[in-house]
Amino acid sequence: MVDDVGIMGYGVCIPLERVATETIVRKREGRRKDIEELLSKIRNGLLLQYKSIANSSEDTTTLATEAVQNAITMSGIDPMKIGSVALGTESKPYAVGLAARHVASFVGVGENVFVADLEGACNAGMQAVNYVMSQIKAGIVDYGIAIGSDLSQAPVKDALEYSAGAGAAAFVLGKKNLVASIRDMAPYSTLSLDFWRRDEMLVPKHHGRTTVEVYTNAVIGAMEELLRRHPNMKISDFEHITFHQPSGYMPLKVCKALVQPKIEVGCDPNVRDRLKISKEDIETKVKPWLTVLQTGNTYAASTPIAIATILDKAKAGDDILAVSYGSGAYTIATWLKVGKEINKKRKTVLGVQDYIRRRKEIDFKTYAGYLKERTRREKIRLEYPRIVGYIEPIGKKSIDVIICSSCNRVYYPVRSRCLNFECTGNLDKITLPIKARLKKLCPRQQKIFNSKTLKKGKVFIVDADVDKLKPKIELECVTRRLDYEGSDGLIIYGPCYRPSFIKK
Repeated sequence: MVDDVGIMGYGVCIPLERVATETIVRKREGRRKDIEELLSKIRNGLLLQYKSIANSSEDTTTLATEAVQNAITMSGIDPMKIGSVALGTESKPYAVGLAARHVASFVGVGENVFVADLEGACNAGMQAVNYVMSQIKAGIVDYGIAIGSDLSQAPVKDALEYSAGAGAAAFVLGKKNLVASIRDMAPYSTLSLDFWRRDEMLVPKHHGRTTVEVYTNAVIGAMEELLRRHPNMKISDFEHITFHQPSGYMPLKVCKALVQPKIEVGCDPNVRDRLKISKEDIETKVKPWLTVLQTGNTYAASTPIAIATILDKAKAGDDILAVSYGSGAYTIATWLKVGKEINKKRKTVLGVQDYIRRRKEIDFKTYAGYLKERTRREKIRLEYPRIVGYIEPIGKKSIDVIICSSCNRVYYPVRSRCLNFECTGNLDKITLPIKARLKKLCPRQQKIFNSKTLKKGKVFIVDADVDKLKPKIELECVTRRLDYEGSDGLIIYGPCYRPSFIKK
């Protein structure tokens, strides 16, 4: 359809570091006599194997930034043409302070744009899609970006901890050159607080098995609404199907309900028969997209990442059904039609499996250290071992940062003055290359950020092992957390470097 709004480009970001679910369970539950039985249940029942872990330099904003950069590259659009940026998450770095505006600034989006952070538990990423799609359909903006990004939180020794991962996915939306059009988005919501997090609490709580029931009813409720809108549609007509992935078990629980001769879940007898799928459908249309096995539950990014996984493999003309879910409860059944641009465009960026294969397995001590840093209430400075080195540019593309000599603060993108109005320090501009080659490493790592490092021509290197960083290795610039100013101060973002990975 000519007036369809859809996806012009998509991108993901999954952190490098992974921890095996079994590693966490053995440490947390090692004294249980039935530990092997528990592990079997998690491995073969919940279908959890690994989860992606954000390191100390990463957060919701940095993951979203990389996903958006990939999406913009695929779309081919000038970031200055973007009119709206919406970010869905339940792990905002600032309680007040827009992550969406941070991302917009980091990727080169202009100032005359709508920006919004949306909260809807794990459904927030697809809420962002609906938000931006609606603006485009209404003629308010021509192009927008919708993001799902999360560092999933969970109580220690809770079932949630064994699945809570990290990741982001982003879509550039518009009406031209679509890799997929959005044919419909059908909502369903109830007041069913199976999962929640109170103000100032660091981790959520939940009602355990109640979530399974609420999830199943909500996912099917949204599909029923989609079927009511389209009388000739059947769920089995879709070539690809994905349901929100808190684990491997939950989507397959819905599938099990839909293969029964008489479907007991749902309340609309007029569409019940059209809900049915076959066991073959489960194997060929649902199971191939269960990324949760390797990443864990990425909360607001879960369904967007699943959609990206499907688009990495789908053919033009295929129909996709993606049903997102946010506890509380809110679902959206999204119908996508794959467009003719897909074959050409998806080759321009790295896909989901590229990120999944790019991995470094960490031990429990490292994982626990990251968790402690994330959840401690008293924060003074951001401390982690930082590799420092000298680089030389590759090519002419560069970025600028401003360093306030008095505040030890990096401003990226650049500002004309320090945020501290009374500050009298000098503002020094540093130009850094987008692509670089390592000249040499400094003998000592730095635990705490110091802006003098950048002034002396050195840079910080992340996502790397020291012994694998050899002179002349190619590096690429990425946006990361550099520091934070106490528990209630600013989070300082800026450029770091990592071994080259992204296609440019």
